[in-house]
Amino acid sequence: MRRGLDRAGVATVEHDIWADPSAAARVREATGGDETVPTVVIGGRALVNPSVAQVHAAVREEFPDDPAPTAARAASSGWTGAGWTAVVLLAWVLLALWRPTTTWHLAPALLAAAWPWVAGQDVRSGDRRGAVRIGWAGLAGFAVTGIAALGLARADLLRGPTYWGFPDVVTEAVVLGGGAALLAVLIGLYRALRTTAARSAWVGEERIAVSDDVVMVEGNAYFPASAVRPGVLTPSATTSVCPWKGRARYFTVTVDGVELPDGAWTYPRPLPLARRVKGRIAFWGGVAVRQE
Repeated sequence: MRRGLDRAGVATVEHDIWADPSAAARVREATGGDETVPTVVIGGRALVNPSVAQVHAAVREEFPDDPAPTAARAASSGWTGAGWTAVVLLAWVLLALWRPTTTWHLAPALLAAAWPWVAGQDVRSGDRRGAVRIGWAGLAGFAVTGIAALGLARADLLRGPTYWGFPDVVTEAVVLGGGAALLAVLIGLYRALRTTAARSAWVGEERIAVSDDVVMVEGNAYFPASAVRPGVLTPSATTSVCPWKGRARYFTVTVDGVELPDGAWTYPRPLPLARRVKGRIAFWGGVAVRQE
C-alpha cells in the first residue's frame, strides 16, 4: 500500500497505532476491532484495506479543488541524468580538443557523478526503488567515464601531467570518476533510505499543511503541493531569485480571514542543483513549521 500510494503521488502521514492510542482507536472503529488491516483515513472518511485507485478517488472527492496527485516519474530523472552526463562529456571532449596537453582533472569526477546526482534529487525518504535507480545511475556514470577516458587517450587528447602519483591519465580519470560516482551514490542512498518525521505548517491553531515527504533545504521545509490545505494559497506578484535555486514565486497565505502576504513560496522551474524542491511549497512570515 505504501509503495503504491508513493508511486501514485499521494502524500501520506503514517501513524504507529502501537504508539498513538487515538490512531489505534480510529483503526479499531473502522475495522471492527481488527488492527492488522491497512486503514487509510481521508478527511472524515476511513477506507479499510483499499486499493490505490480507491484512495486516489477518495482524495479527489474530499479535496476537489486541490491539484490532482501526480506520480513521480522515475523515467524523467533517468533521461535528465543521461542528458547532463552527455553535456559534461561533450564539455570534456571540447576541452581536450582545445588543449590536449592540459589534464582536466575535475572532468572525469563531474562526468561520473552527474547521473547518480540527478537520480538522487528525485527520490523521497523510504523510496527503495529509488535507491536501486541511484545505484544503476552510479554504475552508468562510472562506465561512461571509463569509456570516455580510454577514447580520449587513444585519440592522444590526454597528454597532460598526472597528480597524486597515478601512472597515467586514464588511471587517474578512472579513480577520480569512481570516487565521485560512489560519493554521489552514497548521498542519494542516504536521502532514499533515511526515515524522516512528518512535519506540519500552522497559522495559529490552524494546520494548513502536513506531510512525511518534506524536503529540508537551508533550514526550510518544502511540502508537496498536494499536502497544503486547499484555498489557503493565493498567488502574488512577488518574485525573488536565488543564485543556485532559481526564481521563486510567492503566495499570500489566508486562514480564517487572516492574510499573510508572501507567506509561502515555490520554485516552479528550479535550477539543476535544486531539482528536489521543484513545485514544492515552503513557508515563513507567521507560519510555524513543527515536527509531528
